[in-house]
Amino acid sequence: MNVIAKPPVLAPVAGDAGRWECFIPTPCVQNHAAFLHVLPGGDLGCVWFGGTQEGVPDISVHFSRLAPGADRWSDPVRLSEDPTRSEQNPLLFTAPDGAQWLLWT
Repeated sequence: MNVIAKPPVLAPVAGDAGRWECFIPTPCVQNHAAFLHVLPGGDLGCVWFGGTQEGVPDISVHFSRLAPGADRWSDPVRLSEDPTRSEQNPLLFTAPDGAQWLLWT
């Protein structure tokens, strides 16, 4: 089995001049439904849900950011934690007044 290295630092992808990759380190076994959003100030925000298994109550929403000019994502932060439900499918939204909204199911 070939294991493809997931670069923790922003790097070009061999053979694809227009593509760069930088993987977010996560403490979760499973990670799903990543959503990218440009935040005020130019940072790129990423939210996703992760835990041991989709549908299990330990599934929470996580967040990381990539600042302009940075070469790696920030350490993930858990944004939700309800031990009675699986929190999934997050998205970020900037309201017209500049407020940041996080929505999830």
